[in-house]
Amino acid sequence: MRLGRVLLLLLAAGCLQRGAYMVGPAPGAPPAASAVDHRLILIGDAGDPDPMGEPTLHALREYVEKIPERTTVVFLGDIVYETGMPDPTPIEGTQVEEILDESLLNLYASRRDAERRVKAQVKGVDVRGARAIFVPGNHDWDQFGIGGWKRVQELERYVEQLAKTTDVHLSLLPGGGCPGPITADLGRRGRLILLDTQWFLEQGKKPSPDDNPTGCAQTTAEDSFAALTATLREAKREGRAAIVAAHHPLRSHGPHGGYVSPRVHFFPLVMFGSYVPKWSHWIPLPGIGSLMGMSRSWFSPNNQDMSSGINEDMRDALWAAMGEPSVDGAAPLMYAAGHEHSLQVFRSRRGPRYLVVSGLGSSDKSTPVGRDGSSLFADSDRGRSGFMQVDFLRDGRVRLSVIEVAPGAPDGAEVWAQLLETSGSR
Repeated sequence: MRLGRVLLLLLAAGCLQRGAYMVGPAPGAPPAASAVDHRLILIGDAGDPDPMGEPTLHALREYVEKIPERTTVVFLGDIVYETGMPDPTPIEGTQVEEILDESLLNLYASRRDAERRVKAQVKGVDVRGARAIFVPGNHDWDQFGIGGWKRVQELERYVEQLAKTTDVHLSLLPGGGCPGPITADLGRRGRLILLDTQWFLEQGKKPSPDDNPTGCAQTTAEDSFAALTATLREAKREGRAAIVAAHHPLRSHGPHGGYVSPRVHFFPLVMFGSYVPKWSHWIPLPGIGSLMGMSRSWFSPNNQDMSSGINEDMRDALWAAMGEPSVDGAAPLMYAAGHEHSLQVFRSRRGPRYLVVSGLGSSDKSTPVGRDGSSLFADSDRGRSGFMQVDFLRDGRVRLSVIEVAPGAPDGAEVWAQLLETSGSR
């Protein structure tokens, strides 16, 4: 009887809809369009749009249309769930393809379906004068296969093809399966620095000093991180606030960061999401669930989790590359990522002043999220997907806001905002 009560309590806790966590009130109303020098919108993991119409992408277009000629949208990876952009095959559109789609859950994706996912995201930004940049994520490198480099190049080719038929200035950066960094200026005050962090985690074939057909400027991790440090110092010399954008976060209280909901301790298969049948999410495995949750927190074998050795090494190198310029006052203002299907904002004591995770671009992909003493905002409510917006104001200030989509706000609404500290002590 007691065990049954515990099960019910944990199940209730795991299913409970918690409100967003936020620190501090919004600093007044959103700025007038005339006050914005340039607007950066950060949206991640949007590669699983609802075929009937993705509410997050609908709201995104509403925001892009406000000042398109001064708006840059960055899609922070996982453009095509689950296995990236495949080549067209002879079974395209046949019954065999339909059977594979159903029998292999979402581990098989047709070219037709992959194109649908990309087109839906492009439609959300296809406004004349706007700029949109896709940053590759682990799924775009086909994390379940060995041909990731080929798939990310195929995605780049398809984006280039779409760019010829759209009003928005469209690109995938860094291109060629290269690690970066690649830069793009944001009006007169900001600079965007783009990295493909999956390149550092990729175990299959990728550009290297001995095999560099796509002409990558950097083909080793050491060269890439050194270039990142130099790029940050250059931005400082030119008086620009730098924002580094990539797919993998430096800090997170989502599942990749080791956070699991109470439900997982008794129903661990829920951690596998849509990779397993939904009915299996309700198979009770007490004890095993706790072990699975703890393993993900402390020693995950999955390099996409922050507790894995290769992921820790990458993040240590990123911290060092962005921390070294701090001596010269050239640390980035922000490091922005996706990967986790939640919205998180952290105040950082080293390297970047702020860390953001904006990975709730697909409303059906939300995952649990926690918080710590450095958290300024955290939310992952399935009914409130969204994205983040960074406004570089003409008076020199920078404003970060969180936009969420809800039944009462289908066009999106600002739920939290803060003026960012751009200089001075921490």
